[in-house]
Order: sequence, then C-alpha cells, then structure tokens
Amino acid sequence: MNQEKLKQLIENRYGKSISFSNECEELSMHIKKTIHAIISPQTLRRILGFINDDVVPSKRTMHYISLYCGFENIQQLTECFSQNLKNSSAEAENMELIKEFYNIELYESLDINYQRACGNIAKLIIKNPKLFQQLSGYLSKNPVSQVYFFERYPYISGLCSGYEIHLKKYLQEKKTNEAKLFGNCLLFLGAYLSNNLKDQKKYLDIINSIEKIDTIHPFPRARKIMSNLLYAHQCNDLDTIKFWTKKSFEEEKTMQKEWKNKNVFPFYHYLMVDCFNLIGDFESSFQFIKIAELDYKSYNDGTIEIGYFESFDLMKAICFYHIGLKSDAKRILSRIENSAFQFTFRNYHLIHRLKLEIMFCAKTQSAKKQKLQMELANLISQTGFIKLAL
Repeated sequence: MNQEKLKQLIENRYGKSISFSNECEELSMHIKKTIHAIISPQTLRRILGFINDDVVPSKRTMHYISLYCGFENIQQLTECFSQNLKNSSAEAENMELIKEFYNIELYESLDINYQRACGNIAKLIIKNPKLFQQLSGYLSKNPVSQVYFFERYPYISGLCSGYEIHLKKYLQEKKTNEAKLFGNCLLFLGAYLSNNLKDQKKYLDIINSIEKIDTIHPFPRARKIMSNLLYAHQCNDLDTIKFWTKKSFEEEKTMQKEWKNKNVFPFYHYLMVDCFNLIGDFESSFQFIKIAELDYKSYNDGTIEIGYFESFDLMKAICFYHIGLKSDAKRILSRIENSAFQFTFRNYHLIHRLKLEIMFCAKTQSAKKQKLQMELANLISQTGFIKLAL
C-alpha cells in the first residue's frame, strides 16, 4: 500500500497532522477509544513511516485501520487510494477557515442564523468529496460540528454513495444514546434504500438495543419506529407492522405536550408520513397529516430550516394521490419548487416527486413520461437508491 496516502487517510480521520513519533501514543489511545481495538504505538510508527524495518503490518492491523477510517474492510480502504488526497495551499487554507468556523463555544439556545450559516458550510463540504475526506476526522471529533454538521444537516441523499463512511466516524466519536440512535437509524435507511437486507437487520438490532430514548428529539424517535416498520414490511411480517403502527400513534401522544409548544414544525409527523408512504399505508399517513395540520403550524415563520415544509408538502401530495384526492395532490405539487428542497435531502425527494409525476401521466408512452422516467433512472443511479426504482 502507498504509505504516504495511508498516512494522509489516518491523519484525516485523526483530525490533525502527525509530525512526530511520540504522537503515535495518543493516536493509539484514540483508536482504542473509538473502535475498541488495540494497535500499539510501535506498529503505528511503522505504518506512518517513523520506523523503517521492512516489517509489514498484519491483516488484522490493517482491518482495524480500515474500521478506524470509516471503511468496512481493507478493500474499501484500498479503493480510496485512487483519490488524490494531497492538499494545495488554497485547499489547506480553506480547511483551516472551516475549522475556525466550527471552533466556537456551543450554547444550548438555537441561533437559526448561525445554523443556516453552518448549512452553507456543510453544502460546500459535501459538494467536494476530497475536502470532505480531509475534514471528516475533525468534523466527527469537534463537538460543534458533531451538532451543526452531522446532526443538523444529515446528508440523506448521500447515504448510499459515500456519506455513510463519514457517519460511522461520527458514531465512533459521539457515544450518547441519542447519537447512537440517530446515526444507526440513518445507516439503516441507507441499507434500506440500497436494498441490503443483511445490513438492515444488523443496524435494526443495534437500534432496538438502545434504551432511555423517551426524552430525546422526535426525529430519532420517529426513525426508530420507521426502521422497524420498513423492515417488517419487507419481511411481510403483518403482526410486527400492526405493533409498530399502533406504537407510532401512542408515541405521538406522549410528545404532544412538550413538542407541540416547543416547535412550530411537526418533526415526528413528518417522518411518520414519509414512513407510511413508503410502505403503502396511506390511511395512517393521512391520519398523521391531519394531526400535524391541526396541532402545528403549516408555514415557516423563519425559525425552521428552509426545505422542510416543502418536502412535507410533497409527502402530503403523495398520500393524497393514493387515497383518491388527486386534484388536491396536483394542486400541492404545482406549488412546490424543486430548488426549495434542502440540499441534504433534495435528490431523495426529487425521486419521490418524479415517481408521482409519472403516475399523473395518463398516456403510457408519452414523450413527457419517457423524459420523467429517464430523469428518475439517472437519479436512482446517482444516489444508489435502488429500492425506490419503479
């Protein structure tokens, strides 16, 4: 393996350069802390080029290095070597500026303007895979970027195209129950969208083992129920579907008092509607839409990220189409601009929009329908969301 590129990957994951031999002591401790595996400082000195004695690292050691860097195995690590990881001076300067942006003291109260500024930074990072690779170790370790990069801007559209590698680094660093639930639910969703049943089961077992989640944010709590329903639906397990459907409405009642007063946006309902649309239970989806419209604001007063109300409108249109309210669905769809979808989930929702527009095409072989089908196929290929293909 190319030693220089391997060193760069390890430094990217570690979040800073390793210039001196004695720094391998701290690196060894960090590896043990994050992936619960032991690589001695002496072995790390060989890997990083501080010792040249022709001793080759064992396969087990390289497997641990792969896990530490966010990969599943040595093969994935090796494939990453094809990327040019060396920084230009301009890129290095940009990286330092981004780090400075996240090097602030984190307060509990939400500053929506700071959050939206973080969104612009997140967009810049995600659009540049090389920059993301170089910054991912720092982003996963820094307490501010853990919240304002990974948690506030989870890159749903990239769950099957490389983002999951960096999400695993975040999970290695932040080990609270909420972080564990949030991260593994996203990894489950990626496995679902890529139609990987084996990984779905792996992540679902982790999700269902996490305790004491009653007080955390509605999004991760909703994603737990969503994960169980999606998996049960694939397995045609009707009893489990019935159990978690009932659970979804019971859970909604428990958070009404706290979250209805705290938030103007129905976070929990948003994901439940998406979930029930995915499994074809449009009556349950409609029930959650009605609760959201009765008990929460249906417009953005400036305190919610741009894109959430628009994507919720799309989910409503999908539901309305399937329960027979096609004129209402078309009216909602016509007012949604694709550019309004937030960048983190734009392609995910564009796929759903294209599928709905295709259903609205009455003529089987119309030019419009063929064009929409081609756009859909391209997005499925780009995202890897083969589960959503027609």
